[in-house]
This record gives sequence, structure tokens and C-alpha cells, in this order.
Amino acid sequence: MAVPAPLGTEDRTARLTLRRPDAWRREDSAQADLRVTGDDVVLTVRSRPSDRTIAEEHTSLLERLPGSVDGLRLIGSDPWTTTGAPARLVEYVRPDEEGDVAGAHLLFVTGRHRVDLTIERPLRLLLATDDLVFAVLDTVRATEPAPSRVQRDLEALPAAVPAPTVDGTRLSPEALSTLRSLAGRRWNPSLLRTPAGRELIEVGLVGRLGTLPETTQTLLGPWEGDAQPVTLEQRLPDGRATRLQAWAETVVDGTDEGEAVVTGLPAERVVAVMAGRLGIGPAWTFPFRTGSVDADLLARRTSGGDGAPDLPPALAEADPRLARLWAAPWTVSSLLRPGRPHPVVVVHAAGQGFARVGRTEAGETAFATDSPANVYRSVVRALLG
Repeated sequence: MAVPAPLGTEDRTARLTLRRPDAWRREDSAQADLRVTGDDVVLTVRSRPSDRTIAEEHTSLLERLPGSVDGLRLIGSDPWTTTGAPARLVEYVRPDEEGDVAGAHLLFVTGRHRVDLTIERPLRLLLATDDLVFAVLDTVRATEPAPSRVQRDLEALPAAVPAPTVDGTRLSPEALSTLRSLAGRRWNPSLLRTPAGRELIEVGLVGRLGTLPETTQTLLGPWEGDAQPVTLEQRLPDGRATRLQAWAETVVDGTDEGEAVVTGLPAERVVAVMAGRLGIGPAWTFPFRTGSVDADLLARRTSGGDGAPDLPPALAEADPRLARLWAAPWTVSSLLRPGRPHPVVVVHAAGQGFARVGRTEAGETAFATDSPANVYRSVVRALLG
């Protein structure tokens, strides 16, 4: 792991020890056992008496976190094994007045206490700070005895919250094409007489004399050049196809075949919408025993056509996790970034989690489980990277 700053300072509380960069500053706090700030990162440790299991404490945390801040989205939950006590790492993103905040919440239990360590930083710095944040988390150690009883079954996880809606102006394909043709050009009076032009006037995107309101000019801004959008295309379990495109802060939600919604959204809001459509939320992630699948078979399964192929019986018997994911309803998502020749292709299997489709070689396509937090980072990289 590449660590951008040495972890030279050790901090201790009654329940844990950790190491962090010298430049981070320890602050006095009556509301926390430990509070450290630096480099746009805020680390907080709190503990309280508890004899509950990690499953009980984790379930309680996942139930109350989304309601603690309106719009908070859980983006992942994983067992954490380096603390020396039963632990979970919960990741989330919450809205804030100055921009969305990404949080990593390390929870562990000792049999006598529950300990919560949170590290928060601006979402726009998520990728830049990941190595350092996880390096600090890897140094956390419990200083109390851990429970002696072993928990064999993982707890149930909540479903992902629904995707935020995209509100804006609904346009026919012809009207949308006409609107895009106005970018960087003067209004052509003859367009007033076309059905598409009249539609733009009726919805208020164009004035009755051909003037362009300021809001419309803002929408058209990214279309004046040849900028390409970040595009999320999805094929849903019922066979429907959707598409969401974002040029800077201009967003089009819809396909070429039907009506589309056009609006302006901040990039962080687009991240939230795409995360919701991908179904990102807590999901246990366990690797398949196999690393690839016959390319033709996987292509037929991801195409969403009638009669999705079954997994070969021998492979299903040898890899039960793959068999369970294969049998579940699939949402297949393709995330394409400008300048990249190939999209990130992700499968979300209902009730089973995520898998990523990789490269094809010698007739076999790489197919591996992926964590929802990692899928979320792909969205952040595309829109904020």
C-alpha cells in the first residue's frame, strides 16, 4: 500500500491504540475519547459500555445511520480482522453544506465495551486520501480482552435506499436534439415553426421570440464543444434499458427511443443518483472459486434477452457462490468515462451483491465479485476524478 505520509505518532485511549501522521493534530474534546484533525480529515473515537455482540452492534449502527442525516447513503460494510477484536468497517457518504462527506466507521466490541472510530473527509478527496485513511485504520488495535465466543454466522444487511429522483424538463428525442443544436449558435427563427421548437417554447427552455433564458444557456454550456459525457447504461431484470449521461453539470436521463429528462445537477448529486441506480448499499462480498466464465455464456447472460442461459451444472456444483449469483435477477450496468475505450461493467444480483466483468482472453471472460464500496469508487473516479 502506498502511504503518502509516515504514521509517526501513536495515540492511545483506554480502549485502543492507533498510529497517524505527525501533522495531524490532537484536539481536546469533551464529546469524544479522542479527536484528531488534519489534511481535511477528522478522526474521532468514542466508546461506551456494552456486552452486545458485534452482530447486534453492527445491526443497530446500520439501522440508525441513514436516519442520522437526511440523504446519507451506506456504501459498504465488511468484516474487519486486524483490530484484535470482532469488528466491522462501515462506509457511508452524507450530505453537508460545504459538499458531501465520505466516512469510514470502524466498529468493534470487546465484550465489555463498544468502540466507534470514524474518519471523515470531503467526498471530492475520497480517492486522494484512501491510502492514508486505510493505513491508519490498519494500525488500530483493541487494548481490552476480546470476547472468547466465536460468531459463525454473519448478520443480515439492510437493502440499499432507493436512488434519488432526477427532476427536470421532459423532452421528446426531437426536442432534445434541437436543444443541443442551439449550443454555441444563434437561434434559428425557422425552428420556432417546427414541432420540436414549439415544444422547447412550451416547456420554457426557449422564449417565444427565440431568446434563451440564463438557465438554458447554463445547460447548453457543456455542449458548445465536443466534450463527451460520463454515461451509465443499465439493463434491468425486466429487460428495460436506461441511460444517464452527465456533461459537467448538464444531465440527460433517458434513451434515444423515448422521452428524456434534461436538467442541471452538481457533480456530487450525480454521484448520488448513479450510486442509487447501481443499488449500492451494504453487501457481504465473498470471492468466487472460479475467476472466469465462458465468454459466450456470460455475454448471453448479460444481454438480458429471453431465456437467460443456466450455469453449466459442473461449474454450479463446484462454485455455489457463483451459482447463487448467477440464478438471481441481474441489473447489468456499463459506466463509460470520456477518453476510455472500454466501460466498467458491473452486475448487481438481487440479494447476492456485485460482480465485475473483466477482459476476455482465449474465449474466457474474467468475472469476479466486487464490493459495493469499490463500485462506488468507480463512480466517484468517473465523475469527480
